[in-house]
Amino acid sequence: MYLFALILSCSGCLIKEEPKATYSELLVTRGDIVVASFTSDSLVVFGSDGTFKRVLYQLPNTVGDTITGISWLEETNEILIAVDGTPDRVDALSVVTGLARTFYNNTSYLSGSPLLIAQLKNSSDVIVSEGATIERFSYNGIREIWTTIWPTNVFANSQQLVALTNGNFLSCSSTAGLRITPDSTTDLTTGAYTATGAIATTTASYGCGELSNGTIVVSWNGTSDAIQTYSSTLTGATTIVSNAVVFGDPRGIAIGEGDEIYVADATRNMIVEIDSTGNIIREFGNSYLQSPRAIMVVPAFN
Repeated sequence: MYLFALILSCSGCLIKEEPKATYSELLVTRGDIVVASFTSDSLVVFGSDGTFKRVLYQLPNTVGDTITGISWLEETNEILIAVDGTPDRVDALSVVTGLARTFYNNTSYLSGSPLLIAQLKNSSDVIVSEGATIERFSYNGIREIWTTIWPTNVFANSQQLVALTNGNFLSCSSTAGLRITPDSTTDLTTGAYTATGAIATTTASYGCGELSNGTIVVSWNGTSDAIQTYSSTLTGATTIVSNAVVFGDPRGIAIGEGDEIYVADATRNMIVEIDSTGNIIREFGNSYLQSPRAIMVVPAFN
C-alpha cells in the first residue's frame, strides 16, 4: 500500500534518462586514425600522434573475407566497412557500443572487387565502388536507382573514393588515373574532371584525398612511388614526395583536420605522415599492421 501511494505521489516526476557515453568511453575520438589491416582482416586505431590505441574490429573467421574500404557514417556515428568476401557486403560498426550490423548485403549488386566506400557531403548518400560499377545507397542502406545514371560505370578499377567538400566525389584508379565526378541524379559528365597523370612509368593510383583548400593529394604506386598534389580541377601536378626508402607500396590516403596527410604503405606495414608540402613528420604502426590499405580520420561527432 505504501509503495502504491509513493508511485501516485510521484506521477509528475521526471524519469532520468540513461547516461550517454562519455568521451573516455567511446571506442574512437575525433582525430583518431583508423586503418584497415588487409591481411589480418581487422581495423586498428591510432591516436593523431601515431600512438596505438586498440584493435577496433576483427572480421569473423570466414575464409576469404577482407576489409577493402572504410568510411564514416555521420548520421549514426558508425564506421562503414566494405568487405570483399562471402558474401560481398557493407557492415557498419558503432563507435559507441562496438556492435556491428549489416548495412547492405545483396549479391545481385555487390559481387565485384575491390569494394571502396564513401559518404557524400551534400546528399549524405553512400557510394560503393566494385570493379567498373559504382552503386549508390541512402544513408540507411536502401539501394538507389536512377535510370542510365545510377548505378554508374563512369570509372573503372577505383582504388579509393573520396567525398569532396563541394559535394562531388573523387576516384583514383589503378588503370585510369583520376576523376572528379559531380554528385548528380541526371548527368555525371558535365562538370567532371579527369587526369591520366603518371610518374615515370607509374600510372596506378591507389590513394587520394582532399586538403582544406581543395587541393587533391594522390599516391602513385609502381616503378616510381610518389605523392603528388593537383588543383581542385586536377591540373598542375606537383610531386611533393618521391622517396623509395619512405614508400614501398603506397595505398590509401587520409587527411587530418590540420591537413596532415596519412599514407598507408602496404609493403612496409607503416602509416607515413607528411605535411602538405611533403615533409615527413613521422612513421608509425609497423608492429600492429599487416598490409594496411584503407585508412580514414575520425571526424568531429556528437
